[in-house]
Amino acid sequence: MGVVFMMQAEDIEFATEWSERALQLMANNGVPPAPDNYSIWFRYASGRLPELNEEIDSRIARALPIDIDTTMSLQKKYFAEDKLTDVTLNTGTKLNTEVHQILKIIEESVGNSTALGTTVREASEGLTNQSSASDVRYAVEAIVNASRSMEQRSAELEEHLQATKKELNELQENLEKARSEARTDGLTGLNNRKAFDEALTRELENAVQTGEPLCLAIGDIDHFKKFNDTFGHRTGDQVLRLVASCLKSRAHNGHIAARYGGEEFAVIMPATDVASAETIATSVRETVQARELVKRSTGESLGRVTMSLGIAQFQHGDTAASVVERADACLYEAKRNGRNRVIVESRSEEMLQAKAD
Repeated sequence: MGVVFMMQAEDIEFATEWSERALQLMANNGVPPAPDNYSIWFRYASGRLPELNEEIDSRIARALPIDIDTTMSLQKKYFAEDKLTDVTLNTGTKLNTEVHQILKIIEESVGNSTALGTTVREASEGLTNQSSASDVRYAVEAIVNASRSMEQRSAELEEHLQATKKELNELQENLEKARSEARTDGLTGLNNRKAFDEALTRELENAVQTGEPLCLAIGDIDHFKKFNDTFGHRTGDQVLRLVASCLKSRAHNGHIAARYGGEEFAVIMPATDVASAETIATSVRETVQARELVKRSTGESLGRVTMSLGIAQFQHGDTAASVVERADACLYEAKRNGRNRVIVESRSEEMLQAKAD
C-alpha cells in the first residue's frame, strides 16, 4: 500500500537524511527493506507523526518485535484513511458527472417546454374564423409534434434519474464499505486502533453526560513472541484470530472490542462497573486458556495460550490517555505477577501498598 507523504518545500532538503536514517533504523531492528516497511520508518525518521514514533519507541523499549504483522497494523492504524480518501474522491467525481448529465437533460427539457408553449401560442394565433381545415390540421400537427418531443425528453430524464438513483445507491454502499474497512482490523475483524480511539473518546463524553460507569480492559497475549518464533507467523495469526473470537463471544452488547496493536487487545465497556468488567475479563481469559490450538495441516496439538488483562474505571477528570495509561499499568502488573490473570485498579493499588509495607 502506498503512502502519500506531503512535504513542505523546506523539508525536501531533509528527505535524503530521513531516507538514510530510515534504512539504518530498519537494519538496526532487523526489519527487511520492503516498501511497506520503508514507508513506516521513513515517517518515523521524519518525526512528523509523534504518535507513530511513540508506539515504535515503546515496542523497542519493551523488546517487542517489529515484524510484518506489526508493520501491517501500523499501516492500518495510521494510514487507513488513504483508501477511504480515494473512495471519497472517486465518489465525488462520479456524483459531479451524474449531476452534470441530469442538469443538461433538465435544461433541454425546459427548452422543449418553452418551445411547446411557443408552438401552441403561434398555432392559436394563426387560427381565425376564416382558417381552412388544412390550416387547423397543420396547427394540430405542429402542437402534437412538439408535445411528442417534450414527452420523449421527459421520458429520457425519468430513465436517467432512475439509473442515477441506482448508481448513487451503489456509491453509497461502496463509501460505507470503505469507511468500515478503514476502521476494521483486517486480520481479526475487530475494530482497529483508529476506531478504538474514536469510540473511547465518544464513550468518555457519554459517561460524563449520563453519570454511568465506564470501564476499559486492555489485554495482552502472554509470551506471544516466543509462540510466534516457535511456530511461525501463520500460526501466530491463528492465535490472534482465536483471541478476537473469544472477545467477540464474551463481550456484552454495547461493548466495543478492538485490536489495540500487535498482540494487544482492548474492550471498552460502557455502563459497566469494575466488578462486572472483571467478571467479563475473567471469562475472556478463561475462554482463551480453554482453547487448544491444533495445526490444521497435521492435526498436531500446539498447546494453549494465555492472556493477561488490566482494567481501569473512568474517574472524574479522566481523559482517554489517562484511562488507557491506568489500564495499561494494571496489565503490566498482571504480567509482573505471573501472567494469565486479571488485575483491576483497586487490586493493583492494594498489591503496590503491600509491597511498600
